This record gives sequence, structure tokens and C-alpha cells, in this order.
Amino acid sequence: MDGIDGIIMNGATESCCNVNNGGSTCQKEEKILKCVQSLEIKDDQNCDDEKSFEFIETTELTVIQRTKKGKQLKRIDTRESTLLDKSSLVSEIFVRYPKEDIDKEESLGGFISTIRRSDGAFLHAFCSLEEDGIFAKALHLKNKDILVSLNGIKILGSFTHDNADVVEMFRNLPMSKTISMVKYNRRSDKFTTIEFLLEIASEEIIVKEDSVKLTNDPPMVAAIVCPRSNKSLAYTNGQLNLCNSGDVSSNCAHHFVVTKTLAGYYLAYTFQVQIDKSKYLGLKGERLDVIDKTKGIPMFRQEQIDRDVFLKPDGYDNKYVHYNETTGNYELGTRETAVAESFGVWIERTDCTP
Repeated sequence: MDGIDGIIMNGATESCCNVNNGGSTCQKEEKILKCVQSLEIKDDQNCDDEKSFEFIETTELTVIQRTKKGKQLKRIDTRESTLLDKSSLVSEIFVRYPKEDIDKEESLGGFISTIRRSDGAFLHAFCSLEEDGIFAKALHLKNKDILVSLNGIKILGSFTHDNADVVEMFRNLPMSKTISMVKYNRRSDKFTTIEFLLEIASEEIIVKEDSVKLTNDPPMVAAIVCPRSNKSLAYTNGQLNLCNSGDVSSNCAHHFVVTKTLAGYYLAYTFQVQIDKSKYLGLKGERLDVIDKTKGIPMFRQEQIDRDVFLKPDGYDNKYVHYNETTGNYELGTRETAVAESFGVWIERTDCTP
């Protein structure tokens, strides 16, 4: 599972105090663009560089074939597109008219490009958005925005939702029912939930006026609980300790500000100490600890195994943070060791304000 969303345990509801420290479209014709070049991803490439995820927005496209369904085009090879995997598929997005007797589709004003991450999961990003199209004008999408989910179905990190499947999901969007889409913008490093309604007006599919709601996904405050004891991580006396949880909803020493981001196209999280904003959850050697932000802000991916969440520090291959009962600390280990001999954490949301 990609991300702690959906598996965060509900914390107590008691709130706690803040701590001050392109062109016209034929509706019967689908245009499919297929990337035919092979591109290599270098192991040492910084996937979080803004320039590392460049789609080539250019008119220098060569038509190589025309079929009944539209055009197949070839992207011009360029060094700026080095993160597009070989033979990535790019397809224009349409939505169907709901009436069965009408064989008609409406363009949403853009394309979806699909590549594979290093783990084989699919990654989808919007590209070639038309300035006056539904995506850009009504829904405020930007080129290179990454599709995270659509109508409650998680897309980012999926091994099953390929390009054709995502295109079909858009094609079957309902009319006059609330549609929810989550996207990630690399430039702002923000996740945004977009809710909107589609309707038919003057024989065209449009976004219903005043139906669009955009909500940024803010950081949350959570407690990190040791699931086999009545203890949770706490920042006390300038150190990270496992302390009796008590009422974690009102004890800010047990609170971490959890911020979601992408690291190498994987969902990742940072854990900032609530009562000392200069400190973050990180590693000292092989042990989980707090470090000063001047040394860099550590990011963790995660994997849910059974009921536990295992934190995976970004940049460490096959390393999982797990509880070592002998030392009484959370330490790094292999996945096999973590699953067979130990346990992870539970992440409980609180009502504390970041």
C-alpha cells in the first residue's frame, strides 16, 4: 500500500492546545500518442529535481501513422525527458455521453502519460493540456500534475491501473454526480483534492458552474504508537523516548506533524516534532531518533503488513524500522527480520493543530 491514508487509526476526538515553540477535437475520434523512443534513468539522478520530470510541450511532433481512432505521434528525443521510461504511452482523455443511443465523446482537454516506477507500479501525469479545456480552465490542472486517485480509487502506485484503464475510468465518469480527484503538483509539492460535477448543456459536456471545490491536503498531527505496549514515541528531555501513552490526544510531547510528499515518485512522509519544530524523526546510525533539520529533513516511505505500519527510510534499500525488544529501541533491519521477529508502529491521528 502506498501511503498511510486510509490506514491511520482514529485518535481521540478531544482537541489539544497548540504549542508555540491542443486544437479542435473530433468527438468520434480518439487521438493516441505513443512514445517510441527508449530513455534511460540513471541511478544517481535526482528524481525530485523539478526539471527531472519534463514532458515535451512542443509542436515538433512527427505524424507516423493515422488510424481510424486517431493519430500516433512520436516525441522528439530530448535530454529533458530522461525520466520517461521507454515506450511510455500517452493518450488523450475523453468522457462519454451517458445516453446509450449517442456514440459521442467529449475531450477533457488534455492527455495522460504513463510510465513505470522502478518497482513496476504505474505512474500517470497530465500533459499537453489545452488552455481552454476542462482540465486546465475549470479544474485548474497543470502540466506534469500527477494523478493520485480518482473517485476514491487509488491510482498512484497501482500495479493494475495502466494507461488504458485510467483512460477508461475518465471515459465513464458520471453526469450530475460529485466526482473527486486527487492530484499532486511537483512545483508546489502539494496534494489537492478536486471535487466537481459534469453536466450536459447545449449538447456539450461541461463542468457545472460553481461546482468545483479545491482543497489542499494539509499536514496532520499524529502519535506514533508501539502496538504491543501502552507506549508511544515522545520527545522528552531533548531525546526520543518510548513513554506511556496516556492520553496522546492532549499530550503534545507525543505529537509529530506528518507532511506528505513524493520522493522518486513514491509517497513519502516527514515527521516533525510538534513541540520543537527544528527537530525531525530520522536515523542516528541504525537507530530511530530525532535529528536537527539543519542536517536535512528525512523522508520515510511505509508499508503496511497486517495491522502494523513499517517505516522505510528513503534511500535505504530493503530496510525497515522495527522494534527491537532486546534494546527497547526502534532500529533498522531487513524486511524479513522486521516481519518475522518484530513489529512496526500504529499512526494515530489527533486533533492537534500543526
